[in-house]
Amino acid sequence: MLKVKLTALVGAAGALATLVALPTPAQAHIQLFVPCSATALRTAVNQANTLPGPDTLFLAPGCTYTLTAADNPGNGLPKVISDINVIGNGSTIRRQSATDFRILEVSGPGGRLTLNNVTVSEGRSALGAGGGIVAYAGTTLTLNSTTVTKNRGGAGVDGGGVFSGGTLIVRNSTVTYNYSSENGGGIAASNGTATISGSTIAGNAARSDGGGIDGTNATLTVTNSNITDNAAQYDAGGIAAYNTTGTVTDTLIRGNVSADGIGGGATTRGGSNLTLLRTNVFANRSFGDGGGGLANRGSTLTVRDSPVTRNSAGVSTPGGIFNESGTVNLTGTTTVTENIFTNCAPTPIGTCTD
Repeated sequence: MLKVKLTALVGAAGALATLVALPTPAQAHIQLFVPCSATALRTAVNQANTLPGPDTLFLAPGCTYTLTAADNPGNGLPKVISDINVIGNGSTIRRQSATDFRILEVSGPGGRLTLNNVTVSEGRSALGAGGGIVAYAGTTLTLNSTTVTKNRGGAGVDGGGVFSGGTLIVRNSTVTYNYSSENGGGIAASNGTATISGSTIAGNAARSDGGGIDGTNATLTVTNSNITDNAAQYDAGGIAAYNTTGTVTDTLIRGNVSADGIGGGATTRGGSNLTLLRTNVFANRSFGDGGGGLANRGSTLTVRDSPVTRNSAGVSTPGGIFNESGTVNLTGTTTVTENIFTNCAPTPIGTCTD
C-alpha cells in the first residue's frame, strides 16, 4: 500500500515541484523537490516565496535548467523575496535566449538566498547590475560550492557575475569569465559587506575598474582564495577598493592586468583602508601609469608578511607598488623584489628599494 501511494505521488508531480512540509517548533520548514524543467523551477520559487520560511529547494541531480524567456522584466526566475535555500546537487541554471535577462534577483528587505552546489551561467542583464545574480540592499546572498560563470552585466552598471548591495558570502566557490561594462567583472559589492573564502575569482573582465572584485563604500574580507587572470580597462585588474575597508589574507593575486590605469593586482582609492596579510602578489601587470602589483591613491594600504614579486609596468613606472598619494605601510616580512622596471615609486616606500 505504501509503495502504491508513493508512486501516485511522484506521478502527480509532473512538471511541478513536490511539496513536503516539515513543521518545526518555530515555524514550518518547507521542502520542495524540483523536477528537471524550467517551469518546475519557476513554480518552486514562487511557492517558496509565499510560504513560511526558511524553505529548501532540492534540484534534480545534474540537471540543466534552461531558461528561454524572462519570468519578469529583467529576470529569468521569479524574484526571491523570502528565505530560500537551494540544494543544487550539481545542477546548472542557464539562460538560452535571444532576449537579455539575468538569472536571479534577490529583493529586500526580506530576501535571503543560499545557493549550494549550483552553476549559474550565461545570464545577460538588460535592466541593471548583476549579469548572473543581483542582490539589493537589505538582502543576504550566500554562495556555497557554487559556480558563477559566463554572465554579462547591463550597460553602464556594475557586476558582471554578481552584484550585491547587502550581505554577500562566498565560500568554496568559483566566479569565472564574467564581464561588466563598468566595475566588478566577477563581483561588485556596493554599500554592503562581502566575505569571500576558499574561492577562485578568475578570468573576469571589467570595462572600467576591478576586473575580479570591486568594492565601493563596502567592507571586504577575502581569505584563502585565488584572484587570478582578471582584467580591467582602467584600474585594478584584480581587486579595486573605493572608500572600502577590508583585509585580504592568505590569498594569491596573480596574473591580473590593468590596461590603461593603475594597479594590475589591486588598487586602493577614495579613502580606502586595505590590509594584505600573507598574500602573494605575483606577476600582475599595469600598462597604464604604474603599480603592476599594487597602487594606492588617497588611501591607506598595508602590506604585511607578503611578497610583491615579478610584477611589471610601463617604462619609468613602478612595477611593484605605486603610491600616487596616501600611505603605504610595509610591515613584517614583506618583500618587494624583482619587479619591472622598478620596485616602488615614489621611493622610499617603507623598506622597498630599487
